[in-house]
Amino acid sequence: MSDLTAEVLHPDQRPTAAAFPALAAPAVFWEDDRWWRFTERTDLHEVRYLAVRESGELVALAPLLVTRDGGGLLFYDTPKMTGELNAFGAPELLAPAERARWDELGGSLAEARRGQYPSVALAVFGSHHGIVHATGRDAAGRARVLAELPRLLDEAAAELGCRSSSLLYATDEQAAVLGPAAEARGHVPAVLGAESVLRLDAPDWDAYLAGLASRKRRRAHRELGEYAEAGFRTVVREGPEALSDSVVDLQVALRAKYGLPGGRPRVQRDFDAIREAVGDSCLVLSAERDGETLGFVLYLRAGRALYGRTAGFDDDRARGVYFALTYHETIRWALAHDVREIWYGLAAYDAKKLRGCDLEARHGWFRFTGEGRAELDETVRLQGASERDRLLGLGQDSTTSQGD
Repeated sequence: MSDLTAEVLHPDQRPTAAAFPALAAPAVFWEDDRWWRFTERTDLHEVRYLAVRESGELVALAPLLVTRDGGGLLFYDTPKMTGELNAFGAPELLAPAERARWDELGGSLAEARRGQYPSVALAVFGSHHGIVHATGRDAAGRARVLAELPRLLDEAAAELGCRSSSLLYATDEQAAVLGPAAEARGHVPAVLGAESVLRLDAPDWDAYLAGLASRKRRRAHRELGEYAEAGFRTVVREGPEALSDSVVDLQVALRAKYGLPGGRPRVQRDFDAIREAVGDSCLVLSAERDGETLGFVLYLRAGRALYGRTAGFDDDRARGVYFALTYHETIRWALAHDVREIWYGLAAYDAKKLRGCDLEARHGWFRFTGEGRAELDETVRLQGASERDRLLGLGQDSTTSQGD
């Protein structure tokens, strides 16, 4: 009998770094209690917290993102991301019989999804698993929590009245413990993608360039040369004031281009929330020409790491700026300011690997109930298998084992 128990905290109970020191300046930015405050500002999910106790002692905390209907953010809305290729999956890589079955299942998914709300995901914005262990917990103690987490989430889902649930964005190391426990309870596993992390070990920009293969070095020189010849210069701003009106304008245009809802009020609200919650950690690199901002990338800094949050570019007037700013100029700044890791997030794996990123697999487990469960289970299995094949196709050295 396990002595691990869990409690879904009341909405008024907010974990803080003062009460749970592991949330203060953690190794990964997405585990900072200030970032959790930002996540709480969303109007697309209800944010609750799971408190895990061992023999009565608080040993772990995790955010729960509850979706009451189908309006949640794609990467944290369990039914919505099932069968949705913008979330994960590459069915073109499936064997012919599996691809035919994928196509066949597509017709029944809309109705099956509707019956799976409310839904809950154990995850946090940033495509991160969210579980934070108490300071000082050893590997065995962390493993005990992970082994019981699927059971504890099932109990939390029942308490919240949720018909579906998921554990999202676990690392390979976590998956080694979480996976068997989740699958033993009938949760369906899936590879969700890979976090792209660029690790820098050069002392400065010149040494970094010298360490590149000749082909990559020539590409860097060419892309930076074109950037300069087009009249661009990089302006770096830090702190809350880095989120300027120009940055908002570019983000609004980007969302409009891809047909995303909300318009300027949504973007302004999100940036205001970032400014208020984690403004001191903001870093914006802007591509400017004649005093006008035509491209930007927003990072959040924690110690010696940068975490990519969002970017925007004027497609008509800033062609070719993306790679120069997001990779070369970012790396140049990072090396000059004692940053040794850049987390670029999920997707666009070919470009990220080409520029030296390690691709680290992220795993999830899905649980559906009631009518339509069999179709959703099968869809997730095929979707996850195809995403795994996509990562493997990038090369055996591209991931540690096999992702807003």
